[in-house]
This record gives sequence, structure tokens and C-alpha cells, in this order.
Amino acid sequence: MEKVHMYLIDPEASILLKEIAELMILVGHAPNICRDYGETRHHMLMQFLSLLSVQIEQKSYNNPAATTTNGACSMQLYEKNQKMWIQALKVFVSTVLPEERNSCAQIFGCDRKVEEDCFARATTRCTGQLLAVGSMMTNVKVYDQQHHKVPLLLQMHEELIKLQRSINVLLSGDAKGVISEQASMLLDKLGEEASSLLMEFLNVCSNPKPCQNIVLDGDILPLTRHVMGFVEQLTECSDTVNLILLPILEEEEEGAEITKSPWECYVRILLARLQLKFEENAESYKDERLRYIFLMNNAMHVLKGLGSSDLSMSMGNDNHQQLVVRVEQYGTAYLRASWTGALSHLSDHAVSDYDVLFRPGFLCHWMRKGIKNFNSAFGEITRVQTTWKVPDPQLRQHLRLIILQQVLTAYRTYLERYGCYLGNNESEYVKYTPDEIENDVLDLFEG
Repeated sequence: MEKVHMYLIDPEASILLKEIAELMILVGHAPNICRDYGETRHHMLMQFLSLLSVQIEQKSYNNPAATTTNGACSMQLYEKNQKMWIQALKVFVSTVLPEERNSCAQIFGCDRKVEEDCFARATTRCTGQLLAVGSMMTNVKVYDQQHHKVPLLLQMHEELIKLQRSINVLLSGDAKGVISEQASMLLDKLGEEASSLLMEFLNVCSNPKPCQNIVLDGDILPLTRHVMGFVEQLTECSDTVNLILLPILEEEEEGAEITKSPWECYVRILLARLQLKFEENAESYKDERLRYIFLMNNAMHVLKGLGSSDLSMSMGNDNHQQLVVRVEQYGTAYLRASWTGALSHLSDHAVSDYDVLFRPGFLCHWMRKGIKNFNSAFGEITRVQTTWKVPDPQLRQHLRLIILQQVLTAYRTYLERYGCYLGNNESEYVKYTPDEIENDVLDLFEG
């Protein structure tokens, strides 16, 4: 944050106050001046923060109009308050405390003890209130899913760690001890709340109940989108996640050597549970072909999500390759389940030399039957699968090209080799031209 230079006390007034302070200290009124200065400056600093639109009063973080009957608030309100708290902390530690320290040094420089006492009285309560508000925010419930708080709690944790050293440098004596302890307790509380919510989120993917909203077109499961969005958010705070999850990992490993970061371990567990979850939901599809489309879409979304974040570096190439193979396996399984039957009608494996030489009319009958069966199978596939969805444009186009490569090649070869056996009745049996086959395939998976 760029340092803002400002005078909390007018420089000319500081000169006059210095003269007054020296006289009062000289005649033995140091305790009174410390008390009065501290009280006055405390209220002035609170007003100063208000002028900067920074509210640190606890009531500003708990708007009754925005809470539910059980005391929870909206995620929007919680996020707004979190940003206000971080802004208040940055302004106070980076600007207000140093300037107040300078003012106390200018006015009470003649007596080091009085200087420290006045500074502590003026700033300790404001600092404590800021930390108390942060502590209160860890306890606030949101009536959205609680784990949405995690990225915000991690941001608060990161900012407090950055500013903690400055706080310790500026404060001294008993005030330093009190505020340092309060800051450490807040860091612990933020870490405990965030790690607890992270563990709870794992249970979301472990819930044995199938997701209620099954996507009818094979699209990505809402849970998959939700989990990958959550992972992407947390990637920006991965260092802090490592810090707060390390004690949990060390406890679970019981002294064993830890070869992966806590963040990487957490994501691996989360994705493994997510994989099981959408495999369970895939069983809800009676159509085997749609089941593989659903599995492929979800696996692809996970792959793309990891590839678009810094997480792919820490997860390693092996894990990435496993996801690629999984997407390919689902795609191959779909092609086999969906198109093998249709293409079998264009195969001449059942035609022998004996049939060609000694069974007059066999090829004509076989050709007509094969093309009719293909027409029926192809029509059913395109009619049904046009409503299915493959949301990733690259995967959708790749799948279409593979289908075209297999179907068009087989169809053209079939017509070129055996079309002559249809005689003058070709238009009666050949329902699709190669161009129509291509157009219909290119309409697949739009949803």
C-alpha cells in the first residue's frame, strides 16, 4: 500500500503543545496530561478514520436489517465488512500509527516515559478494537454456505501477518505485549476457523446422497463447478493454506516425512472425493452413452480448472496426465457405446466370397438392409444427442471431428463400393448425403 503522508496534528500547533507539555511535566502533572491526551487523541483518531470512510465500530459490521432470525448475515454484507476491516487495518497501521508516533515524539520528546504513555493511551484501544472486530467476524455466520468465508478469512490472515511486524515495531512496553497477544490470538482464530471450514467442505463431496439436481443433458454437475471455483479462489492464498493446514497434516502423518505441501494434499483429497461423487451421479443415467458424456464433461472441467491456475505446477505432470487419460477414456467409451452399432451396418465383414459368387441378389438385399438400419440408427443418434451438451468448445469440436472421421469415411466407402447394387432405387434407400451427415454431426452436443 502506498504510504500517505499527512499531519494528524498541525505542525504549528505541535510547537505550542510541546511548550505546554514541558511546563506541565515540569510541575508534576505528567499523569494528568497522559490521561487527557490519550483520551482526546483516541476520539480524534476514531473520527479521522470515519472521515476516510473507514468504520471500525462493531455495530457497523452487524447490520440487523441484513441478518436472518438466527443472526446470520448475507455473503455480500460479510464480504463488504471484510474489505472495510482490511482497509481500516492498512490505513491505521501504515499511516495513522506512524504519524501519531511522530506527533508524540515532537510534543513529549522531553520525557521518553510520557511520550510512550501518551502514544499507548492514544492508539492501543483503537488497535484493539480493530483486532476485536476481526475476531468477531470469524464468528459471524452467513446464510449462504459457510465455506464461502474461507477465502475472506485467509485474506484477513495474510494482511494481519504482513502488518504484525509494523505493529510490534511501533508499540512498546505493556501496550506492545497486549496488542501482540491479541494479534496472535486473532491469527490463530482465523486459521482455526478457515481450516475447520476447509475440512467441512471435504464432507460436501463425501455426502453419500446423490445430488438432487441431475443435469438431463449430460452437462457439468453444479457441484463440480462449485468445487473447482472454490479451488481456484484458494489457489491465490495457497501459502496461507499451507500454513494453517500444516499442523493438521503433521498430526495425521504422525511423524512421517511429508513430501507434499498441505495445500496439494488437500486438493488431491478433494478432487478424489469429487471424482467419486460424479461417478455416483453418473449411475443415475440409464442411457450409457449419456453417462459417458456426463463423466467426460466433468473430468474435462476439472482438467481445465487445474490447468488454468498455478495449482497445475504444484500438482505435477503425472496428475495432469492422469486427468487427460481419464477424459480420453470417457470419450472412447462414448464413441464405442454410441457409434459402434451404427457403423456395424456399414461393415462388410459378414459378406463372404461365396455370397458374392453363388447367391444371386444377396448383395442387393444386404445393401438395402444395411443402409436402412444405418439410417435408423443415425437418425436416432442425431435426434437425441443434439439435445445433449458438451460445454467446452474445444472438446465439443474434437469429439465431432472424431465422429466425422469415423462415420463419413465408413459411409462414403460403403456407398462407393456397394451403391451400384441399389440400381435405380438409390434415392429410396440413401436417406443422407455425405454433406447431410456432416451437417448433422456438427449440430451435436449444443444442448
